[in-house]
Amino acid sequence: MSGTAGQVIRCKAAVAWEAGKPLVIEEVEVAPPQAMEVRLKILFTSLCHTDVYFWEAKGQTPLFPRIFGHEAGGIVESVGEGVTDLQPGDHVLPVFTGECKDCRHCKSEESNMCDLLRINTDRGVMLNDNKSRFSINGKPIYHFVGTSTFSEYTVVHVGCVAKINPAAPLDKVCVLSCGISTGLGATLNVARPWKGSSVAIFGLGAVGLAMSSTAGQVIRCKAAVAWEAGKPLVIEEVEVAPPQVMEVRLKILFTSLCHTDVYFWEAKGQTPLFPRIFGHEAGGIVESVGEGVTDLQPGDHVLPVFTGECKECRHCKSEESNMCDLLRINTDRGVMLSDNKSRFSINGKPIYHFVGTSTFSEYTVVHVGCVAKINPAAPLDKVCVLSCGISTGLGATLNVAKPWKGSSVAIFGLGAVGLAAAEGARIAGASRIIGIDLNPKRFNDAKKFGVTEFVNPKDHDKPVQEVIAEMTDGGVDRSVECTGNVNAMISAFECVHDGWGVAVLVGVPNKDDSFKTHPVNLLNERTLKGTFFGNYKPRSDLPSVVEKYMNKELELEKFITHEVPFAEINKAFEYMLSGDGLRCIIRMNA
Repeated sequence: MSGTAGQVIRCKAAVAWEAGKPLVIEEVEVAPPQAMEVRLKILFTSLCHTDVYFWEAKGQTPLFPRIFGHEAGGIVESVGEGVTDLQPGDHVLPVFTGECKDCRHCKSEESNMCDLLRINTDRGVMLNDNKSRFSINGKPIYHFVGTSTFSEYTVVHVGCVAKINPAAPLDKVCVLSCGISTGLGATLNVARPWKGSSVAIFGLGAVGLAMSSTAGQVIRCKAAVAWEAGKPLVIEEVEVAPPQVMEVRLKILFTSLCHTDVYFWEAKGQTPLFPRIFGHEAGGIVESVGEGVTDLQPGDHVLPVFTGECKECRHCKSEESNMCDLLRINTDRGVMLSDNKSRFSINGKPIYHFVGTSTFSEYTVVHVGCVAKINPAAPLDKVCVLSCGISTGLGATLNVAKPWKGSSVAIFGLGAVGLAAAEGARIAGASRIIGIDLNPKRFNDAKKFGVTEFVNPKDHDKPVQEVIAEMTDGGVDRSVECTGNVNAMISAFECVHDGWGVAVLVGVPNKDDSFKTHPVNLLNERTLKGTFFGNYKPRSDLPSVVEKYMNKELELEKFITHEVPFAEINKAFEYMLSGDGLRCIIRMNA
């Protein structure tokens, strides 16, 4: 079950307060599902003329305030008592009329007019207790035809929910839950024309169109292309080829911007490659799989990762390493491994990949070893940030530094990675978490991540390692360095206590930097360690990190400070370059 099961969910809904007046986006409370009910997370919805008709109060009994909407697609968030044929994560279409499976109509092959769940436009409450599951400040908001899909979450009778193929794109098939199926079925099931017959259609509004799978075909979609170093990305229509051997094609739903994207976009990396599609922190759904892929299938919810796990090399078979020989990060490679070709093109000209992920595209192709299958109930707009920076910092603390309950930890650098390291120290139960940063504006926000004390090196006339040693009676038990500055690395090592102190280096230094410390610091039993991606194996370990969020051990919402639609992706770069916030979620379908 999902982490929100059994709890009231607060979310956005479009509420109609009066007939014919514009809907208002409000925060509503959505109660848990009761007996024979399911609560759905609505991902896509559509507007049908019936919504407009009753919003204009042309129906029999105007009911306001009300949440309209009945053509939609979504995912089951939780189920009520007695529900056995649906479970969290199922992909579904809510429907305005139902099928109880027990009445005369449901048992008849000639009728779909269920006695229990037939459409009722006058009813604004749920069947089993005549109460609404929606409220604002304790005041009920009426349902509409048992669906009310103009809400991020809704509660529906189980008999009005159709479980569908998880590979079906919900942004397309959502229209099947009313008008399109009505017209399609009127012809196929009732009129039943034969091959070569003639048919007259009166009224050319929405009509049923046959859906086709995209597997094996080139997909045309939008992508944010970097044509030149440091220049704004341009939203272009690109062609995304089908996945080849051991590859998967993903539909990206949410992506985020990491400093690594900015670094290589600015061409500070070793080999600038343009034009290129950046992006590597993301969450999405498998659209299709290539030859040889057996542990993923269309519809799976996944996180693409910039580094991989082939499961066959020495590193993958070792419990102490995640540095896969085959799929280790390669920032110079702009093509796929199997054939040294790009899967992206514009007018036949290839566009380079980035670290094997290229998530700034509505669809992307990734090696199967760089894809972590996760709990389908996990919200992708939150857990997408786990595919790079947050896991890097979190794992550096939990997997490498390994502080114990009551220990002291110093965190050097309070950006997203450093705060994730602090979050790891909080989860581990450290009693003192000391944050070190040159920017005092970061100190207040760092308290949300468990940081208890702050040191700004500019405020002292002695090395910061000496300041920390004085604060902690000889040094901290553990330190985690997340800046990439070699002087900070030296300070992080020299500030740990002799005998048992462990310093972990996370930041990436300049290639010409050299780390200098007196050998006596090592002889006095201080330990220096490095880490890559928090020592997490992407496929094996990331699913358990997602579960930490689902179990409320890990808080991700506080890392997400901005959200933008895909069309405004350059704003995310502006936020990053100005130091404003931590992570900006880019909504691909917005």
